[in-house]
Amino acid sequence: MHDALYFDGRSGALQLVTLQAENGMLHLAGAAVSQAYRLAQVTLGEPFLHAPALLYLPDGGHCEVADPAARAALAQALGFKPGLVLRWQRHWYAALAALVLLLAVGAAVWWYVLPAAAEKIAANIPASMDRSIGASALQGLQNKLLQPSRLSDQRIAEVRAVLAEVSPPAPRHPLRLLVHNAPMLGPNALALPDGTIVITDQMVRAMYDDSSLTPAESHDALAGVLAHEVGHVQGRHSVRVLARSSLTAAASAALLGDFSAVAAGIPAVLANLHYSRAMETEADSFAIAVLKSKGWSLEPLAKTFEWLDTVNNADPQHNMPAWMRQTLPYASSHPGNAERIARLRAAR
Repeated sequence: MHDALYFDGRSGALQLVTLQAENGMLHLAGAAVSQAYRLAQVTLGEPFLHAPALLYLPDGGHCEVADPAARAALAQALGFKPGLVLRWQRHWYAALAALVLLLAVGAAVWWYVLPAAAEKIAANIPASMDRSIGASALQGLQNKLLQPSRLSDQRIAEVRAVLAEVSPPAPRHPLRLLVHNAPMLGPNALALPDGTIVITDQMVRAMYDDSSLTPAESHDALAGVLAHEVGHVQGRHSVRVLARSSLTAAASAALLGDFSAVAAGIPAVLANLHYSRAMETEADSFAIAVLKSKGWSLEPLAKTFEWLDTVNNADPQHNMPAWMRQTLPYASSHPGNAERIARLRAAR
């Protein structure tokens, strides 16, 4: 006979009982309970080394057996045979192999399955959503970062004329250019999902006031920046980033549960770093194709990226603020880097 704790499955009250297995039956006896079950109807839960054994009874009740000797005797009486997973758990090398396999499968899902699923989702998001997202993004920018432009009407007209030169015959969305003073953003340009392109006074001045660029080179550099933004719109990068960000954030939350909102967001951010680089490369390729088709030089754009690298490294305030990177992941910023500069110069 073995001591056990009995729960009838209908209330939270426990009862002390004794168990006895004989003649194919399991007998329970206690102060207020006397039951008998065929052993074939009783299920032994997966055993853990230092945890009570759980006996699941056919009427919904269960018993907890803490004594190791009693657990072993009941397992023998029930004819319990450990499964493959349980046998693996008893060998550290098998458990390590299972862990490596789990990590490999998880990595494959994270880096291949989720992006593919996100692309499917993005492809089915209607164009009306682009307009809604773009309007919300622009409102947020104007409320916090964008001020009226201080450039002359003539200069703004010149910038808009350059956008018209690099615009494709049939853009995904009607393109419009907004020029704003933005001290917090510094020299920057943003592509919003509805076809709105925002360029800052600081970026325009940097190109037209740079003594190292001739007027023709300033034109070509600006054309390259605006063509890059058009490439983001044409590639629908904003919606694709949002789809993947949402999917990876949901996967993070499902994996980590309620551990913390911050921890759940970190994997999504890390996963999207590579995704953003791929999109930047795609937009760069679009800009390179446009400039080359016009017979314009790529060198001014490479010089602009070099200059932006210098500005961003010297003055971190010119980087996009942290709140914007977190709340507007679809707005693209453009810090130059050695890889992009080398690619531009190799494409000449």
